[in-house]
Amino acid sequence: MNLDPAAVSLQKNGDKIEALIHGETTFVDRLARAFPHSNPDQFVSLMDELGHEIGIIENPKKLDDASRNLLEAELKAIYFVPTISTITSVVSKGTGSQWTVDTDDGEYTFRILGRDALKGDEPPAIEITDEHGKRYRIDNYWDLDAESRDLTSELLPDKVVKARYLRSGSSSRSSRSRGSSSRGSSSGGGSSMGGSIGIR
Repeated sequence: MNLDPAAVSLQKNGDKIEALIHGETTFVDRLARAFPHSNPDQFVSLMDELGHEIGIIENPKKLDDASRNLLEAELKAIYFVPTISTITSVVSKGTGSQWTVDTDDGEYTFRILGRDALKGDEPPAIEITDEHGKRYRIDNYWDLDAESRDLTSELLPDKVVKARYLRSGSSSRSSRSRGSSSRGSSSGGGSSMGGSIGIR
């Protein structure tokens, strides 16, 4: 059901979002962009605690100011992926750990449930998902400072480690190859020089 923005009012009630729709109040358990990639700002779905769709707000920019600001803040919390620049603390909590990090959006503290929360499918980048499903990103793990790497070394995805090893091995082979080539050239140069001297 499409909802007329003029007939919808949103406000926070504790940890829940309360929606007044055509004069009737309902609690919104979850928000979702209907087309997060192709048209992220045009259609926003409101869902109840059972996952049933309450309705879709078409063109949320037409909501009243307070409702629009609330909606934008909630969507940012869900969809915005902060980029981590420094990891300042990792403290074990049960089977998981609590992290404090500096990002391009300020400082965040969050908890992960285990090593599986770190994905390294695009090394050297790492994507981290906290216990609430919010995502964070490290663009290049090896560019982090040494302390940040030390705090997280035991949680590092295998793919990131392997990619680093393969790259280092490739660089070493290239260096040896260049060294051999240089030595060969130098040797050849020496023979040529000796021949010239001999001619003189």
